[in-house]
Amino acid sequence: MLGVSDKRDWKENLSVEAEKELNEILESVKKHRCAYKSADNVQVAQLWCATIELKRLINKLDMRLEYIENILNKLFRGYDEEKDKLVKSLLKF
Repeated sequence: MLGVSDKRDWKENLSVEAEKELNEILESVKKHRCAYKSADNVQVAQLWCATIELKRLINKLDMRLEYIENILNKLFRGYDEEKDKLVKSLLKF
């Protein structure tokens, strides 16, 4: 019969990649240790801190995506303008 001390760590059932990603999240959450350690429910507070870190990551990705979209929009806008000029010049010919 399994006792409480015989319980395996649930993280051992994760894939290697998932465990690595979880460890990266936990590492980034450590900076909030003072906050979640003072909570009544440390585990829930730690999850909220992880949510904060994931939200920050999403915000960074959104900013990078917006930057790339702006560059591509400028490139295509220039392409469309050149194409319009070419069509107009061909129509005049």
